[in-house]
Amino acid sequence: MKHLLALPLLPLMFAASAAQAEEIGECRFDRDTLTFAGTPVEQATCLLRKVELMGSKRDQPLPAVIKTLLESPTAPTEAMKQAALAQFPEPYRTYAAKYADAPVSRTEAGAPLLYYVIHDTSTPFYANDPFPKDIHNDWRVNDFIPYMDGTFAKQPVAHIFLNRVGQIWAGHEFIEPWRATKLESRVVGPAARGRFVHIETVQPRRFLPGATSRGQTEGPQPGFSAEQYRMLAALYVYVSARAGRWLIPGFHATVDAGIPDAHDDPQNFELERFAAELEALVSPQPRKQP
Repeated sequence: MKHLLALPLLPLMFAASAAQAEEIGECRFDRDTLTFAGTPVEQATCLLRKVELMGSKRDQPLPAVIKTLLESPTAPTEAMKQAALAQFPEPYRTYAAKYADAPVSRTEAGAPLLYYVIHDTSTPFYANDPFPKDIHNDWRVNDFIPYMDGTFAKQPVAHIFLNRVGQIWAGHEFIEPWRATKLESRVVGPAARGRFVHIETVQPRRFLPGATSRGQTEGPQPGFSAEQYRMLAALYVYVSARAGRWLIPGFHATVDAGIPDAHDDPQNFELERFAAELEALVSPQPRKQP
């Protein structure tokens, strides 16, 4: 996520002839079917390309556990859902348990939830100042209030906010169709809402050396904490279990790749660390609550 002035909708970079379905962006989102191109594994491979500085992307291997889950004919088990719930900190654990058997979002045409989108907040913004020395435990970094009080938007911009100590705040329940990408808000519009859930991971930003534009920023290294990877995996298992299918994971920058003025998050995301936490949750003997 980054602060941007409202811009007029620019022409799409990808448009097929009138006789063909329109495909949008680098991962080729079909406006009619509301899916990206290819099998679930092929979609995840495109949507989990590594996001680098200023939104550039490069291919990276899809971890075996994600490939296995997306090729599985079965849904997440009840035991997996309970293992995920056990990882959540309070008070979110009690909140999530209340909705554990509730349905999740659908589009206005009834298409089911299919995508799990990982963002970074790109805030707080430090301009040319250094990041805090103890970035994971700095209260200004971890404070949820700016995402709640209208500082950034009239309503929370994502379903979930996840800070660097692993605390979770729900901006919207997963049953609520919500938009947090340009694909949903500026290109396809309301028809796509309900197809995606959105997870904002707290990561501050600062200017790249010599830069003055908010489009030229960098995040800290490492980009995220161990607690954030653990909660991202638990949230993925939990919402997939509620959806009755393994959702296709992706990044904000790759979902919007090819759309003008696309975002550049999440930066410095280590896919193998997310995969390791996911493996621990879905293995036959899941890790107990830390």
